[in-house]
Amino acid sequence: MVALDSSHVAVEVPGGTTHTGQIVLFSLLGSALVAAAALTIGASAGTGWALAAEIVSRFSLLIFVAAMIVEPIARLIPTSATRAAARERHSLVLGFAAASIVSLICVVAPSRLGGEPLAAPAIAYCVLTAGILAVMLFSAHPATMRFLGGPAWRSLQRISTAYFWLAFALTAMGHLVGPHRPDNWHGFALLLLVGALLMRFTDTFVLHIRSRMAEKVA
Repeated sequence: MVALDSSHVAVEVPGGTTHTGQIVLFSLLGSALVAAAALTIGASAGTGWALAAEIVSRFSLLIFVAAMIVEPIARLIPTSATRAAARERHSLVLGFAAASIVSLICVVAPSRLGGEPLAAPAIAYCVLTAGILAVMLFSAHPATMRFLGGPAWRSLQRISTAYFWLAFALTAMGHLVGPHRPDNWHGFALLLLVGALLMRFTDTFVLHIRSRMAEKVA
């Protein structure tokens, strides 16, 4: 589980600034645009909202993977560009949460607007995902670590990150092995998720090696 959490010290860039507002706005606008396009495309077949939820979820996966890898990349390849990107991790988490909320709205919209009953699995998914999103947003705030302490903060990070990683991975694998129409996206998504996990494992391994070397030198 260590490779899924964000327990390392955040990468610092002296004098740098973050772009939280722009990233969250981009995420919201991007989600709204792809949802609107999906609604238009699927309107004739009556699958608009389902398609919108799926496409926005795919968009949110890209942001989620970016949030997972920006800090490990900055530690493995410490350049000014990677360090500046690493500073945006919390902004990316907020952007991912914004896109995920839009996706959840697309899931529940048919029952709210058209009176269609929401299936029990969809209700469970929405409730659980909304709860984990709340945990992720709470733990993303820098003051949370000081308030809860390191161990509790790391637990929240692990729970939220592991949940979404598994949700995306299981969805992708389900489409790859199930009786679905071929869709190259799901194979690509699984490669992204596995690649992000390997990146975090590599980061943890390199940090361990550097720590052992520093101890020997001391």
